[in-house]
Formats: sequence, C-alpha cells, structure tokens
Amino acid sequence: SVLIAMNCDDQYSMDHYRLWGGYLGSPYFPDKKNSLIPSSTRSNRVNFAMVRWAQRDLFNFYGAGSESLYSVQVNDYLAAGQTTKYFEKLLAQYDNKVLNEFTYVNIGLENDYDLGLYKSEIKNVYKSLKANRDKFNFHPISMADFGVWFMGFYPESSPTYFYSAENSRVVPPNLATTPGKVFWYQSPFYRIGFWSDGGRTEIIDFRVYNREIYEDYFATPNQSTSLYHEIPAIIDSVKYPGSAGVLFFAMDSARIVRSKQWDNWQISFELDGKTLTLEPDKIIFTGFTVPEMNSNDLQVNTSKNSTVWEVSPHTPFKNTSRPTWIFWLIVLIVLLLVVKKTKKSGKPRTPQYLALGLVVSLIAGLTLFRNGLLYPYGMGFWGPNGHDAIFHLSIIEKFAANPFSFSHPQIAGENIANYHFLFDFISGVIVKVSGISSLDIYFRIFPIIIGITIIFLLDKLLKTWQYSRPERLLAITLAFLAGSFGFLPKLITGQDFFAGESAFWSNQSVSIFLNPPFALSIAVLLLFLTVIARSDSDAAIQFKTSLLPLSLLGAFLAQTKIYAFILLLGALLFSRKYRLFFGVLFLGILISLPFTVFGGPSPFIFSPLWFPRSLFASFDRFYWPQLVSAWQAYEASGNFFKLTLVNLFALLIFLFGNLGLRFLGLIEMAKSKSSSLSETIARWIVVFGLIAPVLFVQNINPWNTIQFMYYSLFFLAIYSAKFLSRQKIYLLLPLLLLFILTSVGTLKDYIGYFSASRISYTELLALEKLREQPKGVVLSPLFSPLSSRGIYAPKPLYSYISTAYISAISGQPEFLSDTINLDITGFNYIERSRDMQRFYNTVDKKWAVDFLSKSRILYVYETPLKKIKLDPKDIQLTKIFDSGEISIYKFN
Repeated sequence: SVLIAMNCDDQYSMDHYRLWGGYLGSPYFPDKKNSLIPSSTRSNRVNFAMVRWAQRDLFNFYGAGSESLYSVQVNDYLAAGQTTKYFEKLLAQYDNKVLNEFTYVNIGLENDYDLGLYKSEIKNVYKSLKANRDKFNFHPISMADFGVWFMGFYPESSPTYFYSAENSRVVPPNLATTPGKVFWYQSPFYRIGFWSDGGRTEIIDFRVYNREIYEDYFATPNQSTSLYHEIPAIIDSVKYPGSAGVLFFAMDSARIVRSKQWDNWQISFELDGKTLTLEPDKIIFTGFTVPEMNSNDLQVNTSKNSTVWEVSPHTPFKNTSRPTWIFWLIVLIVLLLVVKKTKKSGKPRTPQYLALGLVVSLIAGLTLFRNGLLYPYGMGFWGPNGHDAIFHLSIIEKFAANPFSFSHPQIAGENIANYHFLFDFISGVIVKVSGISSLDIYFRIFPIIIGITIIFLLDKLLKTWQYSRPERLLAITLAFLAGSFGFLPKLITGQDFFAGESAFWSNQSVSIFLNPPFALSIAVLLLFLTVIARSDSDAAIQFKTSLLPLSLLGAFLAQTKIYAFILLLGALLFSRKYRLFFGVLFLGILISLPFTVFGGPSPFIFSPLWFPRSLFASFDRFYWPQLVSAWQAYEASGNFFKLTLVNLFALLIFLFGNLGLRFLGLIEMAKSKSSSLSETIARWIVVFGLIAPVLFVQNINPWNTIQFMYYSLFFLAIYSAKFLSRQKIYLLLPLLLLFILTSVGTLKDYIGYFSASRISYTELLALEKLREQPKGVVLSPLFSPLSSRGIYAPKPLYSYISTAYISAISGQPEFLSDTINLDITGFNYIERSRDMQRFYNTVDKKWAVDFLSKSRILYVYETPLKKIKLDPKDIQLTKIFDSGEISIYKFN
C-alpha cells in the first residue's frame, strides 16, 4: 500500500543532522538494509519509490555549512539571498533530459513554516512553473501517481543519473562567482562528483554503495537529538579538505557521449585522444594518468594506456575468517587419521568419548561462537564477552604485533605485570604466524581446540582411575554442562526457571570457554595429572625422570591461571610430594618474576565468609535482606550463638548452592579411596578450591577469588558421574535434568537476536581506519557510567563498561583503558585519568598541546558521549575519520 516515501536531500550539518552520500535529487528504490543506498536488483529493494525533499543546487550545495540552503525549496533559497530567477536556473539544472530518461523536481513548503512569510514567493514559483512548462516539458504529477509510474517503468533496479551544472547562483554585486562546472554520476553501485575548470579536473566526491553495511539505526534507535546518516567515502573533499583527486583532463571541454545499458547509462568524456568512461560498476581512464587510490572499496587494474577502477564494496572485519580454512583442513585431516587408525585397530570407527565430547563442547561453545560477527546492528558481543573477551583480544593483538615486547596495550608506557598472559601470548603468536584474525582465534578456533584437548586428556586420565566407558562419557558431559542450584532462588522470586547460573556467585561448567585462561589451565592440569598417572603406573617410566618436565608443566600454570598454580602447590604439599612441590614452586616463581611488580598491597585479603555474606546482600544474587539485617543485629549485640548459626547456614547455602547436584561428588569422594597419586592430587584441589573463597578475597575486586572454586566444580563433576552411573535409569534421567537446568538458561542468553553490547558499522569503519595507520598511542574518553546510563541495549562498547575495545579491534595501544583490569593488576592510573578528563574539557590550548606531546599521543578519539571542547586545528590535530558521531584526529 506504500507507493512512495520522501527523505531530505544531501546536507552536511544543517539542522543538526547529516544525510550525506545518497542519490542527489533523484528518485530511487531504497535498499532493504540502508535507505540511502539505491537498490541494484528487485530482490534487495524496498518496493516503493524514494524521492528527495528540497533538491539541492548541484553546483553550490556541496559544503560543510549552510550550503544546503541552495535548493529548490522556497524558504531555503530566500534565506540564501536568492530569487525566483535562481529557482528557474535550478529547474534547468535538473532538466538534463538529454542524458537521463527522465528528471524529477519536488515542489513544496514544510508545514511548520508560516505561510504568510512565503506566500508571495510561492506564487512566483507557480507562475514560473507555468511559464516554463513547455520549455522543460513538465508533467505535473502527484507523489502517489509518480510512485506508481516509477515502479512500473523500472521493474528491476534503480536507474542511473548523470547531471552537469554550472553556478546558478544569482550573485549579489559584492560576491564573486565560483567558476567551472560540476558533473555528478550516480548508479546503484557508486556516486562520483567532479569539478572542472580551465583544463583542471578534481574528483571532489566518490563513494561506493555497500549493500552489506546496515544503516546505523536499522535495528537500534537513535537516542541523540542529532542525526548522522551517511555513505562512507573514498573521497569527500568537504569532510577532508585537500583530499580531492586531481585529473589532468579538461572535462568541462570534453565531448560527452552516452550509451544505454538496460536501466543504466554509460557516459564517456572524449578530448584529444583521452577518454574518461563512467560505467555503472567501473570507471575507465584512457590516455592519461590518474591519482593513486588506496581504498578497500576499489580494485585498480592498470594496463599500458588505461586504468580501471572497479567497485568492490568492502565490509570492515567481515572477511577476517578467510584464512581459517587452513585450520579447518588440518582438523579434518587429523580426524580422518584418527578414524583410519582406530579402524585398523579394530575399534569403533569414531570413539564414543570423542563424538560425545565434541557435542557437549560445541554446546558450551555457544557462549563464544556468535561473538565478533556482524549483525544488522554491527559487531555483537554477548554476556561478559563485551568486557572480558575484549581485554584478552587487546593483549592478543599486542603480542601479534610484537611477541617479544611486553608493553601494555591498555596503559601506554607500562609493561604487562601481575597477570598470567600465557593464553594471550600463544594466541598472539598464532595470529602473527597464521594470519588468522584474533576474533576467529578467540571466539571460534580456541573453544574447539581446547574442548577436544580437554576431552582427550580427561578420557585418558579417567582410564587410569579405572572409570568404565559409561562413567567416562557421563563425566565428560557433566564437566561441560553441570550447573548449580541457582534456579531455586529465581524460581522462588517468580523468575525464569532456567535462570540463575551464578546466583550463588560461581560461574558454572557451561561457561568454561568464557574464561580461556581457565580452560587452558584445566587442560594443563589434566596433562599434569595424566603424566603423573602414567609415571605411577608404567614401570618403564620412573617418577624421578618425570620430575623436571612435571615441574615445568606445573610452573606454566603460574602464567596460565594463578589460581590453578596455587591449588596445585597446595595439593602437592598435602600429597607429600615435596620434590615436585619445590620444583613447581621454584620454576613458577622464576617464570613469573620478570612480570611481577612488588611493593603494592597483597593480592589476597583474609576475609572469612565474605562470599556467603555478600550473597544475601546483593540484588543480583540470592537477595535476602531480612537475613542480612539479622546477621548485622547479632554482630552488633554480640549474640555469638545465633551469629554462629547464621554463619553456618550461609556457608552451607553458599557451598551447596554453587555445587548443585555435584554435592553427590563430595559423597563419592568421602565413600571411596584414592586409587592413585594423580587422583589424590585432584582430591586436594577440590578441597582447597572450596576452602579458598570461603577464607580469602582478592584485593580491589574481591569476587575474583571465586575462581578457585571453578576447579573444584570441574573435578566434582567427575566424581558425580561416578555416583550417578550406579543409579537406576528412572532416577538418573531426572537427576541429569536437574544438573543442566541453569546451563540451559545460560545458553539461552547467548542465542538471542540482540547482543548485550556491540560496535556499530560506522565505528567499525573508524577502527579499521585506525588499524591502517602507523602505530601510535590512542587517547579516548574515560568511560562515564552517568553518560552511558540511558543508552539502550545492545550498548555501543564506549557506553557499556570500561573496556579496551579500541586496542582490541584496531591493534593500536591506548593511553588508558579498561580500568577494571588495571585495578586488578595493581596499576596506578589516577593521574592519567585526571589528565584525560582535563584534556577533553580544557580550553587551554597550550596545556593540551603540551599534554599530547609529553604523553606521546598520536591519535585522539571522540565518541558521541564526549568531544573535545577546543577546535582541533588549534591543538595541531588533523581529522582522519569523521562520521559525526565517531571522530579520529592525528596529532602533528
């Protein structure tokens, strides 16, 4: 029922909005993903005509200020000092029927203007239309009727248009005219504008229409009072003065030759053996040199006498996964070799543990797989990936750029310290060697590789523990999918039955891949225990000969996950393996010393029962204000008996709530005896993993010590499998369902349409531009919770939380970012944060320049939430990217 729609013609900054780069003054079929892009086929078009309101003066509109007042709209051109005579010249501009199948002019007045102010000129306009009807062969038509005609005349693609125009302005006596001529060619594939005068021609505007890039507000609302909607440009001499490309070819003197190709036009300019040909999807230059074009949107082909620019739309960060085919080929070859080997040995074609393990690890991988891909709202990040994954990607990009430098990408000038970075280092080296993007390594390749590794090692270890095949298969399932009792408090409060994974604080098994260092440390621990199990059982391998490799393997945990390292040391000590304990301790300290900064506060604080107490006081946990009040009252009154009962009750709720049905694993541990040294070590890891968070919290971020418990939950899932395997089938199935309830709810949060956070297409273009620049420190606004509070999800990462997304995606180091992890690792950044805030708010030019110079900052980044108050030119900043919302400047 919709036949036609109307949007404003191009304007750069008037009325606080920018519509820039679409079809100039010409009807088209809008693309389904972007209303400024003309469709190229019936399948990608919205089936109604889109016309432009207030069609512009094709010569004078192109500017950053009030130039858009030069239009056919009465109130516009009167405000620009023009008259009815000027309006008639614009009619002549849009006539151009020799080079177009038809032209169109939209006449009207916006209804919020006072008709009395413009009544006289409106009469003049209609008199002019009547007087010039025969001259321009006008056919007055309503918008609805035009929509019907347009859809019938162009059944497939939007048409191509070509315009040439001279300065039509009626010039006041004291204002000189701009000489020359402009030419605009626009097809469904690109738009290009030329200015030519006296033998010199400049490409003043050139942009390729990319149908894969959704407009910014396609899926998310615009919450700003300003509107920025534009097509990214190869050349935009308004936005970037001096960027015009020079052609030594006199277009204003050349002969114009046209030829039709279906709905599109081919236009050629011929002069003195030189030819410039504009085709719908390419531009051909013959007989003269052209400016060099370094654009991802063009394929440049050069021969002896000609150059061809063929449009090739580029979507930022879309093709990051192309090199991964090598990885998948290797995986396929390995799997085929395994199948071939097992077939020869008479075993089943595919080991059951491998098949089941792949299924459950792929299910757990749903928390990662969809992240870092492109959606209608941009690049999506679900759950904690908007912060935690971004942190790791930032470190990975740093090591990918230079594996032998430990400079910190989130606080320029400092080195990485007090952090276990083995996972990031390995990933960075793989990125550098393979060419595979860090996004694919982190979100898609690592989960599969580490999942297969954990499955393989766990199966091998459990065989040494005398687990039967059904017990091993069940253990693998629970190791990845077991959950907590978190659904109970959610059920009590009337919430989703499948919710509550971390209602009792600890993340559960299904979230294993959300913490890659944890997943890697599990693999290292399993390998450590498997080697010990073989040394313990194989007479050919003496334990003493395994001491050094085992010590080295255990020591690597210090740079893989410090919590695993501490638990392993405790387990070895209480298992009375003193040589191995001291070997792991010595090598672990040796490996960590170069990356440890001393002199700060202790990383751990003795704070018994912090987790159980905060559990009932936190709105997002098991909120129970009456219990918290009673607890405080008993403490204040000195009622130690009741206080002891409350403490004991809270402790039990905390432990059993997190364990879920894995408390059955505790029963199994209590009933059975350890069959080997490796199992003894695993049992001590379980014990210490449960005790540590009850007694200690981490400095700055106390909840981090809950990660000790992750290891207990992993190994208790194994013992729970042993217990469950002895149950009858009618009891086993309901128990398994209870085991995985919260895991179902967790996975549901990662398969929805909208992610929690995102990077818009526009900002991806900005980050890609920054990535292409020489290495240099980036200054970006400090995260502001107050400014970000009202922004809808999926939130842009600049409004999500303090993250290192600029360094993670662009690969450029940042002056200061992700203050959350800087707090955890003990960096003092208070002075930096003050300087950052002062820079964006200052009007002191000298201080701003001195600050940029002293801090060795090369790039300054602006978001919609924070702009610098000074004029960038006054502090030696040159614009290298500008979308109205995101701007990047280079410090000279």
